Amino acid sequence: MRKIRQWYMVLLIFLVFWPCRQGMAAEISIDPLSGVIRPGQAVLISFHVPEEGTADLILRGEDGQTVSVVATDLKVKAGINGVWWNGTYNGFPAPEGENVLVLTQSGLSAETPVTIGPVVPLILSVQTEGTELSPGAPLNIEVNVSCAGTLTLMTGGHDGMAPVLKKEVVRGPQKITWAGENARDGVWNLFLVLTDHEGLSTETEGPSVTVTGFDAHALVRAAADQSQYTPSYGSPYAGQDSELNYWTTPMDITDEETIWKMLMTPVTVVDTGKKNAQKSQVLIRAEPSEDAGSVGVVTCVTQGVHVLETLDNGWSLIECYSSSFHDSKIKAWNLLVQGYVQTELLKTVQPDPEIALIVDKLTQRLYIFKDGALFSTLLVSTGRANARQPYNETRSGEFLLQLPAVGEFRSDNLYCSMGIRFNNGDLIHEVPHMKNADGTKNYSTTEYKLGTRGSHGCIRVQRKRTPEGTNMKWIWNNKKDNMKIVIWEDWQGRQYSYPADDTPLYYNPKHGKYYHTNETCYSAEDVIFSPFTYGELETEPFASLEACTYCSAPLRKAEIDQINELHAPGGDHDPVLTQAREKQPAIQ
Repeated sequence: MRKIRQWYMVLLIFLVFWPCRQGMAAEISIDPLSGVIRPGQAVLISFHVPEEGTADLILRGEDGQTVSVVATDLKVKAGINGVWWNGTYNGFPAPEGENVLVLTQSGLSAETPVTIGPVVPLILSVQTEGTELSPGAPLNIEVNVSCAGTLTLMTGGHDGMAPVLKKEVVRGPQKITWAGENARDGVWNLFLVLTDHEGLSTETEGPSVTVTGFDAHALVRAAADQSQYTPSYGSPYAGQDSELNYWTTPMDITDEETIWKMLMTPVTVVDTGKKNAQKSQVLIRAEPSEDAGSVGVVTCVTQGVHVLETLDNGWSLIECYSSSFHDSKIKAWNLLVQGYVQTELLKTVQPDPEIALIVDKLTQRLYIFKDGALFSTLLVSTGRANARQPYNETRSGEFLLQLPAVGEFRSDNLYCSMGIRFNNGDLIHEVPHMKNADGTKNYSTTEYKLGTRGSHGCIRVQRKRTPEGTNMKWIWNNKKDNMKIVIWEDWQGRQYSYPADDTPLYYNPKHGKYYHTNETCYSAEDVIFSPFTYGELETEPFASLEACTYCSAPLRKAEIDQINELHAPGGDHDPVLTQAREKQPAIQ
């Protein structure tokens, strides 16, 4: 009797659980896919089918139509399976957007949503027309890329990699011509790096190339088309504005007539009408709406903006270098941004008609223009950014000096005299000093840095008088409300030109240590110097002379070469700031 009951219980358990086993065998499913699938980058698709045989994986759009295929008649086993997919079918990438991945087998189906992103950057092929490069005989490179982006050509050898050319490319095959920018004699391996608009990169090695007949520094200066380097050089709207203004004028200090016209053009500012507006800022929106994210900030009243388009909905598309400071919500440090502000906040201001200032971050010089011509040149120090303080970079742009001025202020243990605010927390002022115990001024920690970066964002100006009698005190004594000051960005590719060889210089033949720009100088008021030329500067007895810090004497060719090499096309003169920007989202 007991055995009968045991068999009965076994049969009962079998009958209870058999339907569950049948349901499990009939199950079909796809594991959800996380993130975005970018064609060209393989992803594992895991799925479950009820029986051995074949199955289909199809990608359908929101309208239910097939837009791509993962696999058809795929051999599968009963249970869990997996297949790698790179987001393409027969070489064609799946279209971007929201789609549905559908699994079918024997009349059963399962599906899961899938987001397809842009194609990953891939260099599909590289070919060169020959393997030699020399002056007048450029190297043509045929490349085929999977997406639009920036293609960087690099050369490599035992001493590392060096970028030589950077070019914007579109998807598909195209020709890149290397005319010899940044070329160095020798045998080099070519490397190509494709970076898409989201910052993802891929690298491919090309053939080796023999380079002969180049002087690297001379070639850099000859190859760069300096007329393209305007303050809006990095803008997607560059070239669309034909009007002469700060944004469209090449950063060429030698074209005095054009520079003066630019300096006298009206400035468009953002004005909220609030008290002390020059110390307040407005968010630049990614879209023409108060609810949109922000791409940058602009300082009110003093910072000029470039109006690109005035819309009918009360908003205007503008661009400027974002004036992000250490406490700014938007961490777009000196980034050239384009976005929207309300049109009613825009106001046009006419600058002072007699004097205007230009600060060039490439040369670390301040140029005083007076009554239509270049009047004098001063040494300055603009901001020096670092990894901990990327906001130290002096923000480029077009600004207005406004009165009343700040005067002397303190920064840690330094005293900054004759400060004039031009951009919220940035001021132009005399090179800082410490105060000795007896009350005298000590410039020893800051003055030697003039002509190089060294500040926390302000513009430090020399105190020593030039032959024209100018210094920061001269600017202070001649300051006027709405005097224009423009700051030129040292865009990668800009080059510092040599002075002409016949440029006159002067020195004291009786044991003088310095070379000067004038036959008299406030560094030695009772001496009349003897002349020589810039072309003779590297010959004796001039080779050992130092540049006078009173009269902003020109740099030597070797010093200019160092600056030009740092700013050679294709490189990054400020990797610290670049890295800091990359850590921040484009829109906040």
